[in-house]
Amino acid sequence: MKKILALIVLLTLFGASGCDGAKETLSQMRAELKEDILNEESQDNTVDLDINEQTTAQNDQLVMPEADDITIEETYQTVQTVAQSNGEETTVQLYFISADGKSLVKEEKKIPKVEGIARATMEALLVGPEADSGYLPAAPAGTELLDINVKADEKLCIVDLSQEFADIAQQGQDLAVYAITNTLCQFDTVDEVEFRIEGANVEKLGTDVDLSENVSADYSLVK
Repeated sequence: MKKILALIVLLTLFGASGCDGAKETLSQMRAELKEDILNEESQDNTVDLDINEQTTAQNDQLVMPEADDITIEETYQTVQTVAQSNGEETTVQLYFISADGKSLVKEEKKIPKVEGIARATMEALLVGPEADSGYLPAAPAGTELLDINVKADEKLCIVDLSQEFADIAQQGQDLAVYAITNTLCQFDTVDEVEFRIEGANVEKLGTDVDLSENVSADYSLVK
């Protein structure tokens, strides 16, 4: 833009002052024009340098840290081993002791349909029979299910019960064992039950019930 303005001025002076005046003015204008151009280039270079310096500074801030400087925060969440019910129910058979204490009786009950059905069924069994049924519970009051493990490939269910189960009265000990065994053996993945008390293997329950070997269901006790 400055070059064009300069040319216009020169042409005007040339027409007004003649050749000698125009030449002198032209030389002066050329010198001033050259100086202006050099100043503009100098300013442009200064801007480029400022931009380059800012870019370099930003890149320095984005340098990745060394591997030793990286800290990974670990979070822990409780993992549920038994799936929650989706609202569906299933019917299971629970075995309790008859009112006279001489046989087993079967009671059907609807419970939430979950993946860990054996655990859910045992918990329902330990709750006890319906209040108006007249049946006796399969285990003494206060008995808790400490753990249960179904080994489907062996068709074995390992049941770990609290000490209250071992304190069951002499009469009905065998029925208590078979009430639990029959209840668990209703599932296709279970043919035998191994009993444990407080995590320890049990050789005998009282003086009559041999638990040194796994127990199979006995439906002949059901009346």
